Amino acid sequence: MVLRSLGLILLSFMLVGCGSSGPQLGTVDGTVTLDGSPLPHAVVALVPVEGGRTAEGITDDSGHFVIEFAAGSKGALLGDHEIRVTTFREKVIGDNGRVEDPGVPEKVPAKFNRESELVRTVEAGSNHFDLELTSK
Repeated sequence: MVLRSLGLILLSFMLVGCGSSGPQLGTVDGTVTLDGSPLPHAVVALVPVEGGRTAEGITDDSGHFVIEFAAGSKGALLGDHEIRVTTFREKVIGDNGRVEDPGVPEKVPAKFNRESELVRTVEAGSNHFDLELTSK
């Protein structure tokens, strides 16, 4: 049991590394507005144009977001990213047939999510992206 625990700890260190190994990331934060008003509880996804892991964040009540690459790792891969913003959340129906969560309809036009026209470049260091979306 002790050897197994020690093995898991060593494997964790090998996967996580000492901070300098792994992909190069740039931190990303910003705000999202829709028609001039903050857009709360929206998912902001940065999808690398050249491929790779998508990084995401969720806006707070004031529309502010911070992007996470993985749990505990803030930022996104360096390079160009398609930015997708969505408010949609699917309805959840429990085993008893009752609605447990009514979900949320999409408020953001397709040109800012599934057919996104937004592209930004993440550079080393800090990046701040204000996304001023319109429903028209």
